[in-house]
This record gives sequence, C-alpha cells and structure tokens, in this order.
Amino acid sequence: MLDLNSKADLQRLVDEGLEESLTLDYKASPALTRDGKGPDELCKDVSALANSAGGQIIYGIEEDKATAKPSKVDDGVVDNKITREWIEQILNSKVQPRMDGVRIDRVDMETGKYGYVITVQQSQGGPHQAPDGKYYKRFNLQSVPMHDYEIKDIMRRSTTPNLAVELSLPMKNKIQVEFPPHMELSKTFFLGVKIINKSPTPANHVIVEVVVDAAMTVPFSLPGGFVQRGAVDQPHKFNIYRWTLSSPPGIPVFEGADHESHFAQIPLQLPSSLLHSAIIRFGTDVRAPGFSKHEKWAIHSEGAILTLYPPHHPFVTTS
Repeated sequence: MLDLNSKADLQRLVDEGLEESLTLDYKASPALTRDGKGPDELCKDVSALANSAGGQIIYGIEEDKATAKPSKVDDGVVDNKITREWIEQILNSKVQPRMDGVRIDRVDMETGKYGYVITVQQSQGGPHQAPDGKYYKRFNLQSVPMHDYEIKDIMRRSTTPNLAVELSLPMKNKIQVEFPPHMELSKTFFLGVKIINKSPTPANHVIVEVVVDAAMTVPFSLPGGFVQRGAVDQPHKFNIYRWTLSSPPGIPVFEGADHESHFAQIPLQLPSSLLHSAIIRFGTDVRAPGFSKHEKWAIHSEGAILTLYPPHHPFVTTS
C-alpha cells in the first residue's frame, strides 16, 4: 500500500502520473458527501475493495477519465462535518458484516480543508454487503456487482488457508550491489522469501514457486530450500524455482506465526548490463489444498541501487 500522509505525497502521485488500478482509486473531494447517495457510494466502493484484493481510495485527487491518470490535487472536502469518525461510523453502520482492517487517514490540503485516504485490506470475514443489498467487487477500475460463484469463493476464505509470499531485500527492500573489478556479474546477494497465512485455518502442505527474470543469475542453490523446476518464455523469459513444505515433518503455516522454517532465500547476481534504469520482473505462486495465488513483483535498478516493489504497487501494475 502507498504511504500517503501529506499533500506533497498526493502531488507526487500526480507528478508521476500513476494510473488507477484495481487497488488504487482516485476521487475528487466533492465525491465524499453526506448528501443523497454519497454515503451509500462510499460504502459500495470500500466494500468492493474489501471483497477484492484490498487497496486504497484517495479523496482529494481529480482524475482524467480518458487516461485513468490523476490530473490535479484539489482543495479538499468542503463539509467540515465529514471527519474520520463520520466515515468510520458510516462504514460500520451500513456495510454488513463489519469490515476489519480499514484505516482512514486525514490529509491536510493546506487550504483549511482535508482530503482522506481510506486503506482497505482484503477481507477474510466477507463477503460484505453494500447498503443496496448487493455485493460488489473491484473490476475494470469500477465497483461492479459480484456473481454468485464469486460470493461463494469469498465465503471459503474463512475456511481455507489464505497464503501469501513476501519477497524482501536487505535494508528495507533496498540494496546496493557491489561488482568485483573487471567482472560482469555483481557479488551474490539474497532475495528473501517468506510464507505467511492470513487465515485461522493452518496450511499443512504448501508449494511455493518464484519465477525469476532470466536476465538474473542464480549462482548456486541452497540445501533444503528452492530447486530449479524449469523455465517459461511468455511473455518474458523466466526461470522457475520451487520450494515445498509439508507437515509432518515440518511445522504448519499458522496465522500470524513467524517460524524460521517458513523463510528461505534465493541467491542472485546482477549483470552489469542491468545497472541503469532496468526493470527486473519476478512472480510468486503459492498453492495449498483449496487455495492458490499468483502475484507480480519488480525490482528497479538505478545505478547499483536495487529497490523491490510489491504486488499492486503502481510501479508494478504499470510496468
């Protein structure tokens, strides 16, 4: 999720031209209103994110409808009776069942008014019903009604594992790679891979695959961790590395648990040809009985500095 705390943060989105996505929704401040259908529209849009992959709604940025890009930061919400507490009260009273994991941040627009950033986590207690009695999802940059099979799929979230793979680099997902003199490959660094479970249902058998941009070099394999399982060439060339966990003899993946056996590493070397403004693509797949999930990641190289971007970050979704 984007870290948005100030008007300057919102202006940065406009300057960079970050497009709307399934997890990012721009709205001009007048859309947040206590009149007419305003509260119901708020509930519809927030519940749609919770029923989908989660995301953020930003009130205070006008959008170019033709390009889905932000056009400008506006002056903020005019009605001073609209507060974080009011938004929370509306969501809690009008969306059924109540949504967990919703955060509301107020942004000072430096005009005496405020914008709002609503951050929504993917729900594990849904599906959530909007005030009109319908269930919505985020699709094609809109909130649209869900089909019956989609509603049933969300209901299964609370009875099956809900796994995710987290990739990491040292130093808060950044690293400065080093090159030995006259060498085309950097010194080895490590991509961390961790399995987490967001459901109370434990996962006893898990398969994790990480697809690595074939431009990267994996100099050696780690015992007990990943093994190479082939390659794919659509639309880019990737090498596939698989990690299998089973309980017994291993430890199940429990909700909120952080066990060392659920963390592994992939050694990497960066070719010198990717030193300057290159996008290095990665993908993660995690499967367990009754569950599967695929996500895209990216590393951006700028000189010798590598920065890892997570799924749904606008840098990943627009690259």
